[in-house]
Amino acid sequence: MRDQSGPYFEKYDSDFGLSGLTEAFAQSTPPGTEEAALALVTEKLSAYEGETPVDTSGIERLSEDERHILGFDVFHEDFGYAEELRRDLGRLLDSPLSDEVLGAVWLAATGGGWDPRAHGIGVRDWLARMDATCAARPPRVMVGRAPAPSWSFWRLPAVETVRDAILAEIRASAGELPGLAPALEEVATRADLDLGFRLCLRALKTAGVPVSEERCKRFCDLGEPFGHPFWVVYGGLTVVWRPLEVARRLFDGDFGLSELAGQFHPMWERSVPAPELLHRTVTADGYHIPGVQALVLWEDTARLLRSPLSGDTLTTLWVAASHTDPARFATDGPGWLRRIAEECRARLTEVAPEHTPALPPVRADLADAVLREVREAAPLLEPEQTTALEQLVVQVDPDLGFRLLLRVLHTASGCLTKRQYARCRTLGERFGYGEDHVSHAIEHLAQDE
Repeated sequence: MRDQSGPYFEKYDSDFGLSGLTEAFAQSTPPGTEEAALALVTEKLSAYEGETPVDTSGIERLSEDERHILGFDVFHEDFGYAEELRRDLGRLLDSPLSDEVLGAVWLAATGGGWDPRAHGIGVRDWLARMDATCAARPPRVMVGRAPAPSWSFWRLPAVETVRDAILAEIRASAGELPGLAPALEEVATRADLDLGFRLCLRALKTAGVPVSEERCKRFCDLGEPFGHPFWVVYGGLTVVWRPLEVARRLFDGDFGLSELAGQFHPMWERSVPAPELLHRTVTADGYHIPGVQALVLWEDTARLLRSPLSGDTLTTLWVAASHTDPARFATDGPGWLRRIAEECRARLTEVAPEHTPALPPVRADLADAVLREVREAAPLLEPEQTTALEQLVVQVDPDLGFRLLLRVLHTASGCLTKRQYARCRTLGERFGYGEDHVSHAIEHLAQDE
């Protein structure tokens, strides 16, 4: 097997290797025999291949010369899911860990549905039989050169920076996973830190241990040096979330309608359908409270739809911020906002059915300050954009008006003075924006006077 030093998100968007396999055991009917248990292993290997089918139809249409130029006259072997699974199994089999330690970790991660010792099989022998099952599976022949691992620096010195923190989290789980923490620590220190961390997460998930939002964030941060995709850490955790009402305090950068508008950069909008871009934004909560993106976006669209602003003004605001005419979606500004609101309500019904969306009070005390920035930035705006933003600030919401101003300025031609930029930074702080919000939007426009 080739050395895997690149981040796992190159191949997986969910748990993988042995920790991913134990999830399959935890969620399946307990197998009654060794044959049934090994069939679960084979099923996991087949599922990965089903999710990543080999499609050569595009290559078959190329001429022989075109295939040669593009490297499609070369082939490589792909071992699929078995590659990381065998690597994890190898780390355990090559380690000095006892059968007692290996058994404790296996049972905790799988939920105890399949104990090989109850069938006369030692745990180490069971790991070897799974490895043999993987080895017996022939690799797929893939067209093209084998992809070289990228971002290899992720898993080198950076991993050592989280060693102590991972061991501390394992030890902190002693009360939640009785008797397991010492075994997990042995896996992390005597076999592999990454595998020990993933199996600790899997044991917490299988046992349904409540995990605070702050702890979930720490877990995600600890997974970054390994290149773990977000769902390796978050997927399956029983997270105790804060109320949705704290939503606006969770974003480091842009959010709401201004963030959605930023996703409609013409380069992306041409390649990704508008409904998909909208759905991605509405559901992109990351490791924040589920529904947080939908809530802040719903608040912005609800304010606009309930406002006295004309349909033409709403269309102007969207076009100015997104550089995309809603006519491309066979609608106008109000119609597009209604679609957004419907998507947000559907998301909130799905993940937070008990929550009743309500509009928070506007920051009317900052209206004059925002209005000043709109008027002083007018040389960088089209006249109709300036008028629409002024109406938004005065008649609807200074906060939304300021965020849409930042979004419009982000792609504007021209410059702002350092004094304007400093005032905008101060306004962002007063609105409670994340520290990167204003700087990311307009810092590049700030010039000496």
